[in-house]
Amino acid sequence: MNYIPNIITIFRILASLIIPFAADSLFFPLYFFAGLTDILDGWLARKMNWTSSFGTLLDSIADLIFFIVVVVKIIRSITLPAFLLWGALAVVIIRCITYLIGFFRFRQFASLHTYLNKLTGLLLFLSPVILLILPINPFGIVLLLCGILSSIEELLIVSTTKKLDKNSATFFHKK
Repeated sequence: MNYIPNIITIFRILASLIIPFAADSLFFPLYFFAGLTDILDGWLARKMNWTSSFGTLLDSIADLIFFIVVVVKIIRSITLPAFLLWGALAVVIIRCITYLIGFFRFRQFASLHTYLNKLTGLLLFLSPVILLILPINPFGIVLLLCGILSSIEELLIVSTTKKLDKNSATFFHKK
């Protein structure tokens, strides 16, 4: 039964891969389906004690695919201010450095499930809806600050911890 969360994650990957090719009217249904499956797979894995290294890796890959697809879709749909593009590039560079450090230190993909990463993910997930209500600049600043702080926190954890814990809550609560 521990394969059920992984199947749900695979559905999220499939929904994410369909988004760029789907009609605009299908964007929000596919988008919210992917978001709900992200919540459901993690909750189910933890609740039923069905967590696994493969499931954690698959979830991180699904998150990355979803993020890339949505960012590309948003960049093609709206004009983003230059500061957001440069800030996003900084976040990507910090995360790539973190992944390299994680690979060399722990021989694995070091994507952590910190509170700040979860908050950033939630804000990213809600961004298409929020951008219907708020102007891009104020929301973009909040999202960018959250993304930069979560990236730096993850870099600090991966750089300083003795044993990698992908479920580390914060930098201040390391094992």
